[in-house]
Amino acid sequence: MAQPARLANPADGTTVAIVRVDDMRHFEISPPVPSTPSLSDDKINDFDLTSRAIARKRNGYGMALGDVLLPKGETVGDIVEKATADGFRKAGYRVVEKGEPGYDRAVPVTLRVSEFWSWFTPGVFQVTIANRADVTLSGPLPALAPDLTLHNDTTEEMMAVYESDWKKIVAKGLDQISDKIAEALKVKSGAKIS
Repeated sequence: MAQPARLANPADGTTVAIVRVDDMRHFEISPPVPSTPSLSDDKINDFDLTSRAIARKRNGYGMALGDVLLPKGETVGDIVEKATADGFRKAGYRVVEKGEPGYDRAVPVTLRVSEFWSWFTPGVFQVTIANRADVTLSGPLPALAPDLTLHNDTTEEMMAVYESDWKKIVAKGLDQISDKIAEALKVKSGAKIS
């Protein structure tokens, strides 16, 4: 899934570094509802696959079909980290990555992804595709005290779901979580929201 270019850092502002992303999502075999992350029976304990899993295809009756995975080399942790970094930048923070100047002096931030999943719900005349995310940010920043947990749900209604629609709903969910992170950081730090 090609990600858009990252946002540029503001000229000044507190410098942070996302030092760790923990993918804590739980997968089930044949859950009763499609909003519960699931993969084929033999795959739910394979972290290489679960770390890339974003959805599961279903037929018109809701029966599970194939898994929807990010490309090799890209994980849910990666895409949530980028959305979080963009959220910090939108809120006026500078984000540096490992190897960049200032990384060792930046305020360390960790992320915990409790939920990030997309699913399909059949309907009579149209179907609904949804994405849900729960992300917790931790670090020694007043805006993160004690922790900052954000939840996001987004849906789209359409006539049918194609491969490109999974990418679109994930991108929409990531954009919304980035905006929510920016807004929450501004509110908790007392900054003016523009």
